[in-house]
Amino acid sequence: MYYQVEKQDGYYRIGSPENVFSYLFVGSKKAALIDTGYGFGDLKSVVRSITDKPLIIINTHGHCDHTGGNAQFDEVCYIGEKDIEVCREHSEASMRKDNAERAKNSMNYESGETYNGLPDAFDMEAYCARGTGTLQSISEGACFELGGVTLKIYETPGHTKGGISVLYLEKNLLFIGDATGMFVWLFAKETTDLETYIAAVRKMYDLDAAYYIGSHNPNPIRREELLRYIRAAEEADYEKGEPFESFFGMEYEPRVCALDGKTLREMFQSDFASVVIGKDKRK
Repeated sequence: MYYQVEKQDGYYRIGSPENVFSYLFVGSKKAALIDTGYGFGDLKSVVRSITDKPLIIINTHGHCDHTGGNAQFDEVCYIGEKDIEVCREHSEASMRKDNAERAKNSMNYESGETYNGLPDAFDMEAYCARGTGTLQSISEGACFELGGVTLKIYETPGHTKGGISVLYLEKNLLFIGDATGMFVWLFAKETTDLETYIAAVRKMYDLDAAYYIGSHNPNPIRREELLRYIRAAEEADYEKGEPFESFFGMEYEPRVCALDGKTLREMFQSDFASVVIGKDKRK
């Protein structure tokens, strides 16, 4: 099966070979899906194999690896207003094709092994013809009552200007998309300045969630780790950063600025923390 479904404490984690996670919540009345990944596989069928309840879709931000499956669904997809245009750009046929071609040579960065991350019988033409789905803007404070499951929206800009996080109130879990972590991209045109990012991470810290759950790492983030991510941004020095090869945004000449002089070779050490910034965000 292309997607792997794992039942967690009060929600389902849906993973895919390209190391992107979506999260499904099923209440007594409704269900909600946070992010739709690249959408290479049939995500809709997986969701509907778990629940047939009315579905709410929330995109943490507009990047292709979080919104690529939107168009598989008839339901409205809620997204921060400032990320609607980002989502449109990342749903264009040329970017979809680039994503799919790159997925053919996916890499396990810990082992260095490459593999084909596309499902069997993948239809490139059909995939490239998909759009954004039906987008609707959402703002901080919005709540979704699913029946025993309540999801509340918080604006957490940085990685993108319209980025949002979702607090699962009953479990005190904050689902953050790519809003922070050990390796945050802050160099593209849709990202904010470092001060805005730092303020967002401080806001997440002040929420005092039990855990912070991202979209590319199955391990939840502990609250105290956010302090290290804040410090990585505060101490970021572009001139001392390590050049970074990205599949987009190379015109910004991105560099990895890691804490304590670490390099990408040490990325999977437990205390690694960094931001990837461009020349326009140097200090």
